[in-house]
Amino acid sequence: MTTFTCDEALALMSAAVDGELSYEEQEAFDQHILWCLSCAREYQEAKKTKSIIREKITRFKAPQSLINSILRLTETPS
Repeated sequence: MTTFTCDEALALMSAAVDGELSYEEQEAFDQHILWCLSCAREYQEAKKTKSIIREKITRFKAPQSLINSILRLTETPS
C-alpha cells in the first residue's frame, strides 16, 4: 500500500475533507494521518472549519429570471 508524505497529504487535504479522493488516495491519506500527528491535526481543523462554514452560510434562491436565462443559454438548437 502506498502512503503519502506530508506534502502529498497536505496537497490533498481539501479533497479529503470534501470526500473527493479516489479509494486508493483515501487509503493512503488515512494511513498517513494515522502516524502523522501534525497532518492529523491539520485534517481535523480543516473538517472543523468546513463544518463551521456550512453552519453559518446563508443560501439564497436564485431569481427565476436568472434560472430562465441560464436555461435559454444551455438549450441546443434542434
